[in-house]
Amino acid sequence: MNKHVAVKCTYNNGDEGDFVGFNGTCSENIIKENTKNRVWCKQPECLCKQYFNNGFKGERPINPCLESTLFKDWRFGAGTYHSGKRQGQPKKANLEQGGICLLTTRFPGDKEEDRKIIGLYRIGKVSNNKNEETKFFADNTHRIRLPLDEAKQLFFWDYYSINSDNPRWGTGLLRYLDDGQVKKILLDLKQTVQSVQYKEILEELLADYSGISASEKGLRKTTVSRKKRIATKRKYGAGGEGENHKKLKEWVANHPEAIGLKNIKKHELEHVFLSGDTVDILFEQINSYDAVVEIETTVPLPGCHQAIKYRALRCAERLLPLDSNKVKAILVAWNIASEVKRFCKQYNIECYEIKK
Repeated sequence: MNKHVAVKCTYNNGDEGDFVGFNGTCSENIIKENTKNRVWCKQPECLCKQYFNNGFKGERPINPCLESTLFKDWRFGAGTYHSGKRQGQPKKANLEQGGICLLTTRFPGDKEEDRKIIGLYRIGKVSNNKNEETKFFADNTHRIRLPLDEAKQLFFWDYYSINSDNPRWGTGLLRYLDDGQVKKILLDLKQTVQSVQYKEILEELLADYSGISASEKGLRKTTVSRKKRIATKRKYGAGGEGENHKKLKEWVANHPEAIGLKNIKKHELEHVFLSGDTVDILFEQINSYDAVVEIETTVPLPGCHQAIKYRALRCAERLLPLDSNKVKAILVAWNIASEVKRFCKQYNIECYEIKK
């Protein structure tokens, strides 16, 4: 008997806004896309396929699939066979009450490697009627429908390992998870979500895994870690990093001599501190001296305050006194006003004007 399962949900944007969709019928654009590319949506018995074939005329389908009621009914199923000798027959799943059902999807434009976690629930009931697909329902209290921006930070393939160079779900709607994988997902979710209610739910769920080690096995070995992805998103906001900021940051990283640095051992873009704060560039020199560099393109004064913070965090990271001269703070901007330069001098921040 398997305890936990991840399910493959066809993308649904019904009621999508602050939260992920899956709570109503898709828009016409998504119906058009799904009826071309998704197995169930292509079937002639699918109401959305019929609506599409009719030129989107007539009555709009209501609750046409499991995905459209996912966050209303809080249930999912193992599906049916759409081809082969068992075409039309229901699929069965070996699941048990108390396990976790992890909900995943690919947003428009996503590749399989970008599959996201959009929510989860604790299984409160499993239905295995003879002539029906296995259905698994949420309990009454442990349910999470993620905000859209948080869902896009959680990559399913960071937690599920397969013997392939590239993530591939393949056939079927379900993938089974072990306790260690589930605990790792719950821990990362707790770090990601902002909702106090969701944090409390995750705390309650984690209590069931107190003696379990969180699994670190995952297929995807990215150059940008999940921790860095989240910290970078929080630093730059929903719009992400601006192109000019990125170009100046990368140029400075490759030209440390332009800001008075020599004997560089290595550098790191977007170094994440334990606090979750992210400095644009961390330089390490061969003489055990470091430099934290904050890049600003337009308004540099906030960057001065950031540089002070990053210098203290790097000192703490190295267990140095907070006023140690082994860590210097540097501000880089296109233009730096005289009053900002005076502020930098007062707080021992080196500043450089570079136009790139």
